[in-house]
Amino acid sequence: MLHATLSGDIFLKSRRTQPRMIKRARANIAAALQDAGHSGRHQRVSGHRLAIDAEAVDEVLLTDRLTRVFGVSAVETVAAIPAPDLDTIVSGATEIAGSRVAGRTFAVRPKRQGTHGWRSQELANRLGDELRARGGTVDLDAPDVTVRVTVINDTAYVVDAHVAGPAGLPIGTQDTVLTLLSGGFDSVVATWMMMSRGSTPEIVHFTLNCAQSDHALAVAHELHGRWGYGAEPVVHLVEFQPIKEALLADVDAKMRQVALKVLMAQAAAAVADEERILALVTGDSLGQVSSQTLPHLAAVSRSVETPILRPLVGLPKETIIDMARRIGTAEMSARAREVCDLSEGGPVATAAREAAIRRSVGDVPGVLMRDAVSSRKTFLLRDWMPGVSTTADQSAFA
Repeated sequence: MLHATLSGDIFLKSRRTQPRMIKRARANIAAALQDAGHSGRHQRVSGHRLAIDAEAVDEVLLTDRLTRVFGVSAVETVAAIPAPDLDTIVSGATEIAGSRVAGRTFAVRPKRQGTHGWRSQELANRLGDELRARGGTVDLDAPDVTVRVTVINDTAYVVDAHVAGPAGLPIGTQDTVLTLLSGGFDSVVATWMMMSRGSTPEIVHFTLNCAQSDHALAVAHELHGRWGYGAEPVVHLVEFQPIKEALLADVDAKMRQVALKVLMAQAAAAVADEERILALVTGDSLGQVSSQTLPHLAAVSRSVETPILRPLVGLPKETIIDMARRIGTAEMSARAREVCDLSEGGPVATAAREAAIRRSVGDVPGVLMRDAVSSRKTFLLRDWMPGVSTTADQSAFA
């Protein structure tokens, strides 16, 4: 049997909000179970704990899926023991855990819910004595084995394996955001972080001759396949090659990178406004490249009315890459090509005045921006196929 423990974030909410959060978490858990070939049935055994009968599905596979559901803090493989009294619990737990602690250090970590004639510390002491008799040595600070026993009313659960989940909030409990996704490390990790806070991401990707749109969507598809239980992402492909050509033709080389950043934000804001999405998300990290200095980030933010969320703004690149490894997209993102360098090898502005940025952006004809937004291709990410959806007709989605 498996137990999925819901995130503490859920239970920080008001009593009026918690039921909605729990309902959404359970729906997302059911989707993850079904993805593993399970019927999706699960039972709530306490306020924050759900029991899942593995049926005929491998418990390792189920654990893998469940630990990629936002709102799940841990998944445990447990054995149930009837708990009419302390003696029965100690005896049963000793038989289950005795062989695991022989010749090793251990610590007993009990939890208890309900009314009992004994305290959790009594269970820890009694079980610890029995496990020492089986050859274990107590070490409360850094044990080789942690024996977890959770007693809920008249049943005790001895944990055989404990795997941490992502915690956070269930996807779908917060409003949709529009994430500017290139397929590199930063934008993918930023998207994952917003998913972990309960938001469903819609994706906007800007196609350029030097960019790999199919690769970017493949990374997005991988991200959603791993972590997107509860989400149904929509993709907006915006053709930006004409804007790039206008920048090359009419804008000073040192201003092109920040101007491109502003124009992408403005196009994304126009998409968000049409789709009634409240905020944009970017993978900006302060000072990482010339377009991400504080003056330039401030100029980008002021160029649009839509709020821009930057969950990575204070993180170093090494931390972002480590997170991508945990997420499972690092290898794919490492193969992503960066947006074209428009500087032609010369120096680029790092602290351009806002007026200069506005003038550079103004050199790009407004009709190009309007055409780029109005002609975008829009489709569900799950319908994407390499080389097919990138040319899909927007009307097919409408």
